[in-house]
Amino acid sequence: MKTLIKKYQVAKNQTARSMGSGDLEVLATPALVAMMENCAKSLVADGLSVGQTTVGFKLDLKHLAPSAIGAEIKVEAELTDVDGQKLSFSIKAYDQATLIGNASHQRVIVETADFLEKLKQKHNM
Repeated sequence: MKTLIKKYQVAKNQTARSMGSGDLEVLATPALVAMMENCAKSLVADGLSVGQTTVGFKLDLKHLAPSAIGAEIKVEAELTDVDGQKLSFSIKAYDQATLIGNASHQRVIVETADFLEKLKQKHNM
């Protein structure tokens, strides 16, 4: 199916210490999740209709190795299945030649206005 590779650079505000998910000055798992979701979102964005977007639904991640501030992270997302509005991805992340993470991820296509209206109703806005 479709594949996209994007590159990201680890910033100080993306460390485990800065994000509060750990004590070390290394790439935080939540930051890796954001990189992976961004790559998957970008992969399918041009195939959506006006007024649609995708939202993350499920992510099963293994964060395998640390990365330092300033490291270039290469994320490769592959669209592996489309089942109606549900999109499935296989995602890998590398720091140089080292595999630092892999994940299976699902996103759902939603109508932006309808999705935001549900949020308003939930919070009586």
